[in-house]
Amino acid sequence: MPGTSDNFDNTKVLIGPGKAYADLTPPGIGGRLILHTDGTPDAGQNPDAKHLGYTREGTEVTVRPEVTRFFGDESPYPLISRVQQEVVAIAGEILQVADFDLLEILMPTATRSTIPGIDGIHFGGSGVLNYTSVAIIAPLEEDPTRFWVAQLYKAFNDQGLAARVSRTSLAGSPFAFQGEPITTRPAGDQIGILFKQLAVGS
Repeated sequence: MPGTSDNFDNTKVLIGPGKAYADLTPPGIGGRLILHTDGTPDAGQNPDAKHLGYTREGTEVTVRPEVTRFFGDESPYPLISRVQQEVVAIAGEILQVADFDLLEILMPTATRSTIPGIDGIHFGGSGVLNYTSVAIIAPLEEDPTRFWVAQLYKAFNDQGLAARVSRTSLAGSPFAFQGEPITTRPAGDQIGILFKQLAVGS
């Protein structure tokens, strides 16, 4: 009998830089985020898209089920395992904390200031979450003109704003956009999509 072929392929690894975007439009059912040839969100589909700028060490995507295991006294192994919840997030640390367009996205209960003469944000007491759609886009190693994409359709940053200002390092604020379901979408496609382009501009 023959052996099993190795699957070592350095064109299938992923290395940045990647870019993070927010204020995207969730794609229709069966659709996806459309990219311009430079790998940015297409302005026709996403006229309000905002690039989140510099990050401390890039971004991280998490898609993880949390499982409860049920045991019987007679066995050390689970008898049944059930998915109780799914943890889905896009996280990192943003550096451009003086960009109030970005702070408005990071602070999900805040509202943009309307006081004359300043660029600012009001916060406290609204109790209402403002959601956004976020994505990470990175070039493929096998073909840098094609891209890998992770998008959450509906999310909010549960880290809020936590910026340490110091003379010895750049101020930054951690973010973790937590995906929540759009229940009108089909099961299995309620929170997000992960895909790579098979052709440039596709």
